[in-house]
Amino acid sequence: MATVEVTMQKVQRILAAEFNDVMLQEDGFAIEHGSTRVNVEVLDWGKDPDGNPSSIVQVWAPVSREVKPSPDFFRWAAIEGQKFTFGSVKVLEAEDGKECFVMFGHTLLGDYLDPAELVTTVALLASTADDIDDVVHTKFGGKRYTDA
Repeated sequence: MATVEVTMQKVQRILAAEFNDVMLQEDGFAIEHGSTRVNVEVLDWGKDPDGNPSSIVQVWAPVSREVKPSPDFFRWAAIEGQKFTFGSVKVLEAEDGKECFVMFGHTLLGDYLDPAELVTTVALLASTADDIDDVVHTKFGGKRYTDA
């Protein structure tokens, strides 16, 4: 269906047509949307049943960093962070287990990507990530993505 390269070109055309400051990154694109940075990455999703290449588009925004892990934090991420009808909270724990990186993301199928779907995903994800940032920072500490 769609190779990573074909999907990457389509994503680039859609983002460039809709947003002013689309930054090219090593693994995709970044868009500053309000106080949030949204990352858009295209990944190989293997072959479909007919042997054709397929791809996915991961859209994610950093929420907080250096959050101290705790049972309450992981419970919140596993329950409250998954209640959204669109997107979900993901937690990456450092190898030493002393801190966590929190992000909010959503995945789209690259093979059937619609321009309105991608643009809406970026906007909704940025807005929701900004709200989640306030919750995480207030309840569990850590640093916001924009903190020095």
